[in-house]
Amino acid sequence: MLGIPRSGRFTIILAIIAVVAIATMTALLLWQLRAQELRHAEAETVSLSQILAEQTTRSFQSVDLALDITLDRLQQAKKLGVGIGDFAIHSMLRSRIEGMPQLRSIFITDANGKITSSALSHPAPIFSVADRDYFTALKDQPALDRYVSRPASNRVDNKRTVFISRRIRGASGDLVGVIVASLDLEFIESFYTSIRLDHVGPIALYLTQGSLVVRVPFDANLAVEPDALATLGATTTTIRSAGAEPGISTYRRVNGFPMVLSVAISDREALGSWQGTARLILAGAGANIFLMIAATALLLRRLSREEALATVARESTNQLRAMVNSAMDAIVTIDSDRRVVVFNPAAQLMFGYTEHELLGKPIDLLIPERFRPAHEGNIAAFRRSGVNARMKDARIDIVGLRSDGKEFPIESTIARVSIEGKEMFTAILRDIGDRRRAESELQDSHRQLRELASSLQAVREEERTSIARELHDELGQQLLRLRMDLSWLSGRIKDLAPAVQDKVTDMKQFVAGTVDTLRRVTTRLRPPLLDELGLAEAARWQLDEFSARNGIAVVATIDIDGDSLDERASINVFRILQESLTNVARHAGATRIDVSLTTGNDELVFEIRDNGRGTEPGQRQEFGHGLVGIRERTLLLGGRMEIASSPGQGFSLRIGIPLDVTAAPGVHT
Repeated sequence: MLGIPRSGRFTIILAIIAVVAIATMTALLLWQLRAQELRHAEAETVSLSQILAEQTTRSFQSVDLALDITLDRLQQAKKLGVGIGDFAIHSMLRSRIEGMPQLRSIFITDANGKITSSALSHPAPIFSVADRDYFTALKDQPALDRYVSRPASNRVDNKRTVFISRRIRGASGDLVGVIVASLDLEFIESFYTSIRLDHVGPIALYLTQGSLVVRVPFDANLAVEPDALATLGATTTTIRSAGAEPGISTYRRVNGFPMVLSVAISDREALGSWQGTARLILAGAGANIFLMIAATALLLRRLSREEALATVARESTNQLRAMVNSAMDAIVTIDSDRRVVVFNPAAQLMFGYTEHELLGKPIDLLIPERFRPAHEGNIAAFRRSGVNARMKDARIDIVGLRSDGKEFPIESTIARVSIEGKEMFTAILRDIGDRRRAESELQDSHRQLRELASSLQAVREEERTSIARELHDELGQQLLRLRMDLSWLSGRIKDLAPAVQDKVTDMKQFVAGTVDTLRRVTTRLRPPLLDELGLAEAARWQLDEFSARNGIAVVATIDIDGDSLDERASINVFRILQESLTNVARHAGATRIDVSLTTGNDELVFEIRDNGRGTEPGQRQEFGHGLVGIRERTLLLGGRMEIASSPGQGFSLRIGIPLDVTAAPGVHT
């Protein structure tokens, strides 16, 4: 450990102790979890063996009870003179097996082993079971009343079965026959299969003399030594095996029958989930040890380079100070007590203070007195927000105070840093007095332009009205007089040549067409309906005339109050309608338009939609000055304009104008 600082040696010792502790605790935890999983598996085999043993007992007891009842019925039949081979006995046996799914058959033999009656057929098959153990055991052992046979293949269908036989005694107690029940081992297997839990298995049923009766999964070559079963306890015995595949086996006797039920689980199955958990724990412990070693190495490396980093930090501080001092914007940094710690030359020039005058002084010297509480609250709110910096689009405007007492507007961007546990707030400031003045002048120019545009619109409408009136009153009257003179002349030249009459007729038609043209021109200049009947009727006339002239279907919804708008607003809305229809005719390629002119919520709403080709947002300049004129008229009325369009989806224009058009106009697009 030569060359390692004292703090580094102490760190290595702590790391070794931590690694040993992690390894020891991990081993103890894994051992405890393994023991817990094995105890759980053992408890599971005990619980499952109890359930299966009880169900097995009930299955065999029900068969034994059926044999008892059958014996009683045979005694009664004998008293009535009914022979064992009669059909009535067959029917009785048949009824016994129909309600018991575990029974395959019940049959009766005589004292020589010949079958005399069977539940499966009548008359009974000519068949002898004198060589079977369930017959010979009762024949050779007079004191034995019941016998459970070894599993055997049924001679009828070759399926595995076990037989339970009962002695039929004569009046003197000698053997006169045997009644035998054939149990379906597949029924027992299906029950064992249906209630297997998790990874428990195999499940097996043995005779006490060692023969395998049922096993799930089945393996006919497996059996248990009789001596091993004889050493089992009265009810339950759990044995741990340590062979090729160690595990736990629980043996439970079947009450009332010479059978033992076995439920086993291997350690491999019992510890399956434990192995997954162990891998995760080992991975976590290994990761912790690795991180501990890596952290120690990094810490040692950091300690060895600490002096070099300190030198670099000092150089960086000097470079940062140089950059701050050379910055064109004012930079002011304050601590958590709102005292100035950095005041660069640009800030000195902006506020008129020297760095010596401001360092360690409260920032309030740079803020007008009326804004100081608000500034303090803003700093507190910024500290609580958890944000480290306000981005460029979140700049705030404040008011600064120069050393001579003059106030000026400032744009501020603030950031927060933490140095050695101390919060610092750095503000980048920019004098925006010149920009404010420029913005004010620009707003005045915009206002003057709006007023000029409004005046020009008013003058234009007055000129249109004057021209329309002069055309109607002067030229219209003269054309009417000329038409009347031609009509008078036509009535007095009937005797002249036909060519003269045709010429007069042509002149009358020409004058009539001129009158119609004059009427259309004066109507477009100033629709008489607008002055006489109001905006609603003028709009209906304009839509009808547009549809007839362009062949475009128009669906109109016009529901406005004639007194809701003044003359200025009415003529502007009418001009917006005219310009909108002109745009549709020129650019949309539509076959239908929907027009709505309604009032509600203290505003007049005009909406027009077509089913034309639509446009991209960047293509709307193709409409020329149409949309610009509509927008200007809308703004003059203090309204808002919304446009929606996409290729192939038509074009939609919606305008909302406040009914109180005397309000100051605003821009809402």
